Amino acid sequence: MAEAAIPQQAPAQAADTITSGEALRIIGRAMRYTFVFRFDLAVKAAAQMTSIFWILVLPWPAKVVIDYIVLRDTDPSATVESIPPFFFKPLLAMVEPLSAYQTVFFMGALFLLMVVLAGAYGTDGAQRSNTETELAQGQDTATKSENDANNMHSLVGGLFGLFEALWHIRITHRLNHRLRSELFGRFNAHRVTDFNDRSIGDVVYRGMYDTPSISNIIFNLWVGPATSAVNLATTILMMFLVFRNIPVVVWCALAVAPTSFLGVLYFARLMRRQGTLAREAGSVTTATIEEEMANVMAVQGMGSDKEDRARFAAASADSFKRFRGVVLVNVLSAFTTTVITTCMVFLVFFFLAPEFIEGRLAPGDWWVIWGYFGAIAASSVYLGRLWFSLQENVTGMRRVFAILDAPVEALAGDRARQEFDDTFALTEGVRLEAVDYDYPDGTRALTGIDFEGRIGQMVALAGPTGAGKSTLAYLIPALLTPTSGRYYLDGRQLTQFDLAAVRRQVAFVFQETSIFNDTIEGNIRMGRRGATDEEVREAARIAGVADFIDGLDEGYDTHLGRAGAKLSVGQKQRIAIARALVSNKPILILDEPTAALDPQTENRLMANLREAREGRLVIVIAHRLSTIRSADHIYFLEDGEVVESGTHADLVATGGTYATFVELQSGRTA
Repeated sequence: MAEAAIPQQAPAQAADTITSGEALRIIGRAMRYTFVFRFDLAVKAAAQMTSIFWILVLPWPAKVVIDYIVLRDTDPSATVESIPPFFFKPLLAMVEPLSAYQTVFFMGALFLLMVVLAGAYGTDGAQRSNTETELAQGQDTATKSENDANNMHSLVGGLFGLFEALWHIRITHRLNHRLRSELFGRFNAHRVTDFNDRSIGDVVYRGMYDTPSISNIIFNLWVGPATSAVNLATTILMMFLVFRNIPVVVWCALAVAPTSFLGVLYFARLMRRQGTLAREAGSVTTATIEEEMANVMAVQGMGSDKEDRARFAAASADSFKRFRGVVLVNVLSAFTTTVITTCMVFLVFFFLAPEFIEGRLAPGDWWVIWGYFGAIAASSVYLGRLWFSLQENVTGMRRVFAILDAPVEALAGDRARQEFDDTFALTEGVRLEAVDYDYPDGTRALTGIDFEGRIGQMVALAGPTGAGKSTLAYLIPALLTPTSGRYYLDGRQLTQFDLAAVRRQVAFVFQETSIFNDTIEGNIRMGRRGATDEEVREAARIAGVADFIDGLDEGYDTHLGRAGAKLSVGQKQRIAIARALVSNKPILILDEPTAALDPQTENRLMANLREAREGRLVIVIAHRLSTIRSADHIYFLEDGEVVESGTHADLVATGGTYATFVELQSGRTA
């Protein structure tokens, strides 16, 4: 049962390049992942396609204003080359009997209505206004990702644009929430050894700043191509119907998409590489901050704050440098497509100039052509740059899928087993026979372990540092699973249980105590939310921390701050023990529970734990003789093997390794 660790963090300088084939597979997987939101995405696509109506309509009222009002042309449709579309003719019929002033008021009212409905009153190339929202953003991938996770967009404004934008952000939030939650669940499902070589900062970066990549991929593929294709086809068709006698406009617009795609094809590979480097460098920066805050006392105690500032400065500078590479590739790509589009615009109006000069096209037609060509060019450029724009987001999704694909523990088995395990409660004890355990890298940690602990006993694991005591203790709640050998609970092998059922039997107090940013009562009650006040206080009494709590001004309501900053190490240990006691689990494992206690407090705690073993199996890992000697049974380990076991008196009488250990301890005490 060898374990496979999740892919480890690669240095930014050694990032491997994602191939085009792998990029396509990542994009396809992201598309399949979001299929659960197909209805929401279909509504978004339909709303965005509907906005094409406004793009088609908007230039024509401007033509009426220019030709009929400004130039006093009483028949603005009577041009040689242009043929008014069907939806424009009713507007002409309405303004034909009106005077110039009446037409001005009528068109003003029409524009006002369009502002309310679509916010479309501008004179940009596509004759539209955009609805967009953004947070404050810095020049790095992390802050850019926050905008990706909170993005809302519509091609138009007004009431219609507001609906579409709000619907957009609804999908974005639901999609990112689902992916982040799944990723968080995977973090918790990994084996305890999987994150040994991975920084917490890298994990945070993947969960917060890589996951929004899916939003851009999905909207670029689910919504963008369909909308742009329909927009392109509809606008070109409309231009063909209106300006069928000057096909140069249509042909030039059609040429923009393939030429834009060929122009940016080279930059796609560069974007994938630069995007990977930028994200990995950003995760190193996040990890540096996390490590600094987690070890701030050690840094200050060693006086190494100057060196740590230099280390963070180097990581931060590298992060910004890598992001500048992403920006540079973007700029070069955008410059290429801009040059192509500008050349097409120049070409179109070069050929159209004689038509305007000779009067075959009215001045208002220029407005229509400009608006339509702008819409065609925008859609063509979007489709041409689509492959390129996906590349940086592909790098983020690759990092996310690396976590989702990593092997995790199978906590649940088949339904029949689950129904039994949900009601299982340990009543006898645990037994290990000839158990070996190897770490994922192949290092042997335990060899031939025989161990037994029964309910009502206190069992001690003793031995020198690195002997394998904690590793053996991790096997009890199946935080690690044996490489070989047999593990029994109440006579049933471990393979007959769900791991979740096994862990429900164990309360583990680790050597590195975890205290949460909550009150003392909140920290203790985390062991069992439904515990009564009396049970909380009884657990505190057994753990030897009740007198300390009662002496505080706010008592059990005292807020402990981040990681229990207001407590001593010994106080943290005892609150963690109280949390484990209140959980009322059949097995209680304590890793070095008295290491930070004075002799008097230690003696009182061990007396209370002997009292607490009634109805429990208490397993204590310790170096101190005063903690070990009161155990009912002692297992002494060296180099991953149990070399001796028995009671304190029996082991001392044999004069073996344990007896030597006792002599050394007694000598120190003396």
